[in-house]
Amino acid sequence: MIVGVFGMGEPAAVLAERFVAALRTAAQRAGLDEGGKAATFAPAPPWGELVMTPREAFLGRQESVPAAEAVGRIAAESLATYPPGIPNVLPGERLTAETLDYIQRTLELGGSVRGASDRLLRTVRVVAARE
Repeated sequence: MIVGVFGMGEPAAVLAERFVAALRTAAQRAGLDEGGKAATFAPAPPWGELVMTPREAFLGRQESVPAAEAVGRIAAESLATYPPGIPNVLPGERLTAETLDYIQRTLELGGSVRGASDRLLRTVRVVAARE
């Protein structure tokens, strides 16, 4: 929902026309890249293999490792890129290079990652290696 608020004594009709015109332009350009071509989001990578229950992974022993070294490890935290905000990784999943690359690319494009202990994804919380 969008609400336009105009100050008292302002020419509301003129401002409202400009406001509506700007909204129409924004709606026409939504989903287009800078060149005016349709832009699409890359499809999310497939789910990783579920190795243990989310509860076991989230509540078990954890360690933080550099993201580049997290491939093949079991996630101990959820990772959800925004937009759209839907989890890409759940605790208990084996992390894949494809998924970590997708999340990193989202960050590079100005998105964010929810659920991560390191919002810049320099490190990832994983299930601690057994000794």
